[in-house]
Amino acid sequence: MRCPYAANVKGLIAVDLDGTLLDSSGKVSPRNIKAIGDLRDAGYKVVPATGRSWRESRRIFEVINATGVAVTSGGSVLSDAVTGKTIECLAIDPALVRRLTLAVLERGLLAHLLRDHDSSCHDYCLVGTGHVNPATEWWLKAHQVDVRRVDTIEDLEKLGFDHVLRVGAVERGDVLAPVCAAMREQFHGQASMQSWSAVTSNAAIGSETHLLEIYSVGTDKWTMIQKLRDRHGLSNKQVFAIGDGLNDLIMVREAGVGIAMQNAHAELRPLAKHIAPHHHDDGFAHVVEQILSGAICAHSVRSTM
Repeated sequence: MRCPYAANVKGLIAVDLDGTLLDSSGKVSPRNIKAIGDLRDAGYKVVPATGRSWRESRRIFEVINATGVAVTSGGSVLSDAVTGKTIECLAIDPALVRRLTLAVLERGLLAHLLRDHDSSCHDYCLVGTGHVNPATEWWLKAHQVDVRRVDTIEDLEKLGFDHVLRVGAVERGDVLAPVCAAMREQFHGQASMQSWSAVTSNAAIGSETHLLEIYSVGTDKWTMIQKLRDRHGLSNKQVFAIGDGLNDLIMVREAGVGIAMQNAHAELRPLAKHIAPHHHDDGFAHVVEQILSGAICAHSVRSTM
């Protein structure tokens, strides 16, 4: 059924944050802020689509005056962009959370459990006695999220295995790569996972510190974007997806107009219809100018801006 206000929406613009909308210092440039306003004025719905939770994104949402909804936590949550209220949630089965956490601990890593803040008393639970990576310490402090720390799986049982959106770990890329490969084999068909560069205090992209991210099967930014597309009665060709990382791969591939940043992951770039300039050169604003001028549309050929 078509939404009564769908006629007022010209298209849906799903935009990643880190490495896409944000510059190298993690801020939104004045030009990119203006570009978002220009899209809204032209009748487009701008939807942030990020691996960050709402709490980790809220300052950015305030800067860009985000309204409506946002796809957060890697696509596991559809959040109210203003209040943070969870509208839809794809949590991992509690029994699987337990097994995944044990598997991370057995490999000598500290397990990072991200929970739905609307249903839990905390945002993250760190499980294990290992060291906390400096990148994790910086991230948690910088974004002022509520964290619990427990030593064992038995301690975690007291907090419960429910409302967990993501199980993960943070370590050097050379450490996490074989762990990710082994866990993919161990949990084949039960969960989706990836290992890729983390945002640190001095690197927005390309850091040696990597994230292991594990979600329930079918959890992806594109999952929620499709629901929004249908809710607004839009066709797929009216959906634009702009990103740079592995968690943007499916939305860039499946959207009517998929756009990768110049700094995008090597696996993402071949799937995009257009390549935008680097994120530290206001590549997002370049894209918006092309969309509003009609140079980028569903039927335009592959291009590099």
